[in-house]
Amino acid sequence: MDRKGHLLWIPPWMTEAFSTGVPVRAPAGPTTLPAVRQVYPPPGDHPDVDLVDCFHADQRPAPAGRPWVLVNMVNSVDGAVAVDGRAGGLSGPADMRLYQVLRGLADVVLVGAGTVRAEGYRTPRTPDGRVAKLRDRRGQAARPRLAVVSGRLDLDPTIGMFSEHDPSDPRPLIYTTTAADPGRRATMEPVAEVVDLGSVEWSPSAMLADLSARGTEVVLCEGGPTLNGQLLAEGLIDEYCLAISPRVVGGSGRADPVEQVAGAPHEFRLDRVLVAEGFLFCRYLAT
Repeated sequence: MDRKGHLLWIPPWMTEAFSTGVPVRAPAGPTTLPAVRQVYPPPGDHPDVDLVDCFHADQRPAPAGRPWVLVNMVNSVDGAVAVDGRAGGLSGPADMRLYQVLRGLADVVLVGAGTVRAEGYRTPRTPDGRVAKLRDRRGQAARPRLAVVSGRLDLDPTIGMFSEHDPSDPRPLIYTTTAADPGRRATMEPVAEVVDLGSVEWSPSAMLADLSARGTEVVLCEGGPTLNGQLLAEGLIDEYCLAISPRVVGGSGRADPVEQVAGAPHEFRLDRVLVAEGFLFCRYLAT
């Protein structure tokens, strides 16, 4: 952020580094500093906002017996959630900045196994100094813990989220069932804490109760659509942050950000809309 609270622009060549963790060389050329502006509610004379101030000032009281659940997704103008199987093709510098700001809120980052495989998940980065101070003030760990839902335990123990996590951090959680393959369980137990949530099907409510018992107050769910739908079906989504990318993907076979569930539609209230670099950042709250 600059001294006026403008979002510092992250050049496109850096998005690969964010998604893969592999450093890349900066190309020559000038950069610009686009602002993030609030368009709803009407901002008055000062539309420019600071993402950290904006999202870290929001109240997220944990409901009884479970954490607050925040879902964060990005989709294209025509509803696609990925390009060539990955969400990175829809993202941009402002969206990546918001992604990190929201991670800075969370005690636990929750994700489905399919998204882990598609996106090549790595360990959460240490937040920048300002967010780190806010986390410390709230009594949070230095970095959020990762939690994966995987009924089959079909995960690679050598990917970054398992092999590169800080030894001072707790191991990632994997929520599964007692029916999971014993061989896969034996492969994953050295690199993760495996938690059974049933004999055949896992229960989202039981998972959140377990996280609450571990002191978790805010869960950030990063998808995919099936996991989002399972949480929605049980009324367990408190906040939905949707980034609408200024890209059109086209084609067929696109997945929705949330898999449709019984009882749809579920009502949410629009709380805030921000705009930056052609992206709309919409925050919705459960009614």
